Amino acid sequence: MQEIRYGYYWADARSLGPGARFVLWVKGCDKNCPRCTSPDLREGIGAHSASPSALARIIIDAAPSGITLSGGEPMLQADALAEMCRIVRETLPEINVIVFTGRTLEELVTPGQKALLAQTDLLIDGEYVDELNDGIGLRGSSNQRLHFLSPALLPYEDELRTGPRSREIHLLGDYEVLTIGIPT
Repeated sequence: MQEIRYGYYWADARSLGPGARFVLWVKGCDKNCPRCTSPDLREGIGAHSASPSALARIIIDAAPSGITLSGGEPMLQADALAEMCRIVRETLPEINVIVFTGRTLEELVTPGQKALLAQTDLLIDGEYVDELNDGIGLRGSSNQRLHFLSPALLPYEDELRTGPRSREIHLLGDYEVLTIGIPT
């Protein structure tokens, strides 16, 4: 199984979905959305890497209420991410999964992408368009769609679609800061 290339992760995020979330920002993206919030994640160069089972163990040990996959473009590593989620759900079956992608649901046709969709409770799809950033909900711009692929996150639907955004800031070292959330 291919290793997952990622930029960073945070085990206790509160701003990219309900509850305490393990957020994994994958590395590598074939889009070039103007004013992307994570341009440092476009290239695969300089990425950390780990097997799906190694990342699954980190997630299981953190015991979050959910996983959020962002990037970069998660669908470029769909096979490995699907395997990671499958392993986590063997131990934490109640965990929910949110995936952000710059592709539309209709474009996700490969076996790996379908496997990741099978592990996804909420898919947020579509390219980020800066001019359509209305500051509302858990999406970057109003053209992006929220697809509830399972009932797991339906109790949060109103909040996820139209609620206020939040951001959190974490100091990683003397000169490094991680900002988590969707900018307004």
